[in-house]
Amino acid sequence: MRKMHLFGDSTCAEKAIDKRPETGWGEKLIDFLGPDWRVCNNAKNGMSTKSCLDSGTFLSGLERVEKGDVAIIEFGHNDSKEDPLRRTEPWTSYQENLTYMKDELEKRGAKVIFLSPITRRLFKDGHIYNSHGEYPEAMKALSSRLGVPFVDMNKKTMAFFDSLGDEGSKRYFMNFPSGIYPNYPEGKSDNSHLRPEGALLIASMVYEEIVDFIK
Repeated sequence: MRKMHLFGDSTCAEKAIDKRPETGWGEKLIDFLGPDWRVCNNAKNGMSTKSCLDSGTFLSGLERVEKGDVAIIEFGHNDSKEDPLRRTEPWTSYQENLTYMKDELEKRGAKVIFLSPITRRLFKDGHIYNSHGEYPEAMKALSSRLGVPFVDMNKKTMAFFDSLGDEGSKRYFMNFPSGIYPNYPEGKSDNSHLRPEGALLIASMVYEEIVDFIK
C-alpha cells in the first residue's frame, strides 16, 4: 500500500466532530485515490511553513515517509499572517522552508508535489480576487527552479468560484444562515473553510492534477 502524505493548513486538515460540517479537502482525497492508498494527513489549522517546522509537525510526519510514497506540500494561507510564529516572506523564508521540506522528503524516497493554497471566497466588483499575495507565484517560481511538480490551486479555484459568482459559490464554503447545522445555530460567514461539497470538489481538482504524476 502506498502512502500520500499531506502537509498543509486548515483547508486540508481533518476536522473535529464539533466543527462539522467543516471538512478539509485532505479528508476527501482517499475517495479518488482508492483502496491501494493510505492518506497521512499532517495538515493542521492555522499552520504555515514556519509553524509546521517549528512545532515538530513536519518531523513527525517525515518519520512515516517511505520510498515510493507521495508528499503534497500546500501552504500560503497563513505564511502571510502578521503573527511572528507563522510569518514568512514569499521570496525568502517561505521558499527556504519549502525547499527544506522538499529536500528532506526526497531523502526518504518520496515524490514531492507543491500546491498553492486554494482561494478564499472573497469578491470585489463582482469578481473573486487573489487574497494570497505573492505566495502562489513564489511557490511556482521555486517549483520551476527545483524541478518539482506544481499545481496552482489558487488560480484554478479562483477561476472556478468566480464562474459561479458570489452567491453560487457560497454552498461550498462555511457560509450559511442560522438554523441549518446544529453546531452553528446562529449560522456562519466563513469564506476560507469548506463544507463537504467544497472539500470533495477541491479533492477532485487536486486528484485530476496529480494523477499522472503518481502512477
